[in-house]
Amino acid sequence: MKIKTLKGLFIRHNKIDENRQSIWFLHGFADSGLAYKEVFDSNLSPEFNLYVVDLPGFGVSPLNKDYVSIKEQADLLSEIIQTETKNSGKVNVVAHSIGAQIGTWVCEKLSDKINCFFNIEGNLTEADSYFSSKPLSFKTAEDFVKSFEDEIFENAIGEERFRRYYSSLRFAEPQGMRNWAFTSQEHIKNNKCGFEFKNLSCNKIYIWGDLDTPKETQNFIKEQNIPNRLYKGIGHWHMVENAKNLYDDINSFLKTV
Repeated sequence: MKIKTLKGLFIRHNKIDENRQSIWFLHGFADSGLAYKEVFDSNLSPEFNLYVVDLPGFGVSPLNKDYVSIKEQADLLSEIIQTETKNSGKVNVVAHSIGAQIGTWVCEKLSDKINCFFNIEGNLTEADSYFSSKPLSFKTAEDFVKSFEDEIFENAIGEERFRRYYSSLRFAEPQGMRNWAFTSQEHIKNNKCGFEFKNLSCNKIYIWGDLDTPKETQNFIKEQNIPNRLYKGIGHWHMVENAKNLYDDINSFLKTV
């Protein structure tokens, strides 16, 4: 694994070969690129250029006053991807949780370059914002962080997936989390985010498990005929809970499109 910074974003990557397609990995709320650390040992690494991003205010990437809202951060990432891949092949996107909303907008903005979008437990309905809307209930970012850290720490005692998440949460900027919470609301109301994903013209698949996906979202997937892959017995963090199968299946799927 190598590292670079592009426009203030900390990015983990493998050896870049301009003759290959790229895959860009986007984390979810209060998370970081650590969620995807197993990908560099997967069978994707020898075949694709891998870019694992820490978005502004998360992981090692600082807040950026010019890109505060979640939509503005999608614009920033689109610019970075456009520049970084201008001389290479098609672009694929893997995005998790509310980070998949950023992934959706990147796929819209760079539609001519995008090959496939893998949406992992992303927001399709309002019910999916069970973490990212929590800051709305607190007067300050600091009040939210104190409560949220206590909640995640309790879960981390017994579950590895929450231990990984907690390690990223400790690096997340309180104001960055608050920014995502408040600026995402208009995009999740009335399941707008789900219909935006449905209407993408690129190849796409929604990846979900039956442990944490809300019933409203399960119904939306069925009613709207969303292309999807169910992993039974898996929770919210497929990249942590089911890494080998996930990356093997992504690799297999990309051979068909």
